[in-house]
Amino acid sequence: MNIKFLWVLCLSLAFLGNAWAEEEEVGEEEVAQSVAQYYNLAPAFVANFGSGETKKLKFVKAEISVRSSSSDSINEVMNHDALVRHQIVMLLSRQSEDVLSNPAGQEAIRLEALSLVQAALKTETGREQITDLFFTSFVVQR
Repeated sequence: MNIKFLWVLCLSLAFLGNAWAEEEEVGEEEVAQSVAQYYNLAPAFVANFGSGETKKLKFVKAEISVRSSSSDSINEVMNHDALVRHQIVMLLSRQSEDVLSNPAGQEAIRLEALSLVQAALKTETGREQITDLFFTSFVVQR
């Protein structure tokens, strides 16, 4: 009687051990999916800005990276690179020198760029795809 009980107990533990291992593997896959991934939008963005009243051209150059939580989203950003770049160049082009020249203005541009890119990607793919957008370099030539 004790031997049968031990066999049943051993078999039960063996099955439970396999179930826990499968559950752990699924958990590791979910963690891998939620790790932040970054993608550099290369080459750097260069745009002229300001009013056409002065004859001197003014330029802004920005290097930009985006953050996402999955490699599939990064692939979608790469697939729609031209659309993403267009949104950002048009945004930079319509800025004033005052906005581009101070940190608060640059942060406002960053947030607006994030919103524009998310909206464009949502229209094309059904999802916003990116969680954040960063200026990794920002140069204004007056």
